Amino acid sequence: MNRAPAARVVLGLLLPGSAAGQAMPFYTPSALPLPLAESSVRTVYRHVELREPADLSPAVNTSGRLRLGVNSLTVMVPHGIARRIVVVAGVPYLWKKLEGPSGIRTNSGFGDALVMVKRELLAADFVAGNRRLAVFAGASFPTGQTKDRSGALPAPLRLGSGVVNLMAQAVYSHVDDRVGAHAAVGYRAAAAGMDGIRPGDRLGYDLALGYRIFPGRYRTARDLTLGTYLEVNGTIEQPTSSDGLSLEGTGGHTLLAAPGLQLIPLPNWAVETSLQLPLLRRLRGEQLTPSWSIAVGVRAVFFISGR
Repeated sequence: MNRAPAARVVLGLLLPGSAAGQAMPFYTPSALPLPLAESSVRTVYRHVELREPADLSPAVNTSGRLRLGVNSLTVMVPHGIARRIVVVAGVPYLWKKLEGPSGIRTNSGFGDALVMVKRELLAADFVAGNRRLAVFAGASFPTGQTKDRSGALPAPLRLGSGVVNLMAQAVYSHVDDRVGAHAAVGYRAAAAGMDGIRPGDRLGYDLALGYRIFPGRYRTARDLTLGTYLEVNGTIEQPTSSDGLSLEGTGGHTLLAAPGLQLIPLPNWAVETSLQLPLLRRLRGEQLTPSWSIAVGVRAVFFISGR
């Protein structure tokens, strides 16, 4: 966040404008200091359905296949600590339900905590819009449960990865009045293995296009705002390895599309939803893979920093 008088910071975060009129993507990060993005609290509920195997003919009997439903409630807290530097911390609470030939099993609890630092590298603001280039760097920590009293949990029922994961991401955002675009590429790698098993490295790539449906032109800071966006999110993951050998049924390439809406009824509140559907599922062996997911979020500014 830029160092500025309190009044200027309030205007920058809450007053609608060229950047303010853009919807905040669910899965693609933004390099812009958009309203309700900094010095705020964001909560997101998401339900994900996964199936095994990924691609089945309608004629195939699926009664003996695994099915996993995941409900998550994530709280994210971004906060500007210096000029062009924002720290983002968050943790999800998970409810999992696994159905298969052996019956139904459930598990719930906190997942892996996440801490990221955003550093803005390039910035250009003008009447028609904004340009930003930023990098994110951080890690997730093994706070999620991976074992119970009987031993290691099945992979689908684990609440965390069991290892520290290091992450880095570059993000570019481009906004012209009612239209905006955000693109990102990132990499995640486990810092170490757990019990001789190391999760595969993951390359992610994202693109989000946003459009402000109304108002066409802002009249006041309290104008009701509705925005829409379309995201494309891809992941290329290397196989999990055990003592240096790749494990079957791990790794692959998925590509998902996610249309969404964001409503800003008041200057410091936003309500949003997104539906995510698969475009490509090219996986190694038979494994659980996303079938569809829906997300609903609420974002609010509860405090304003005057630095």
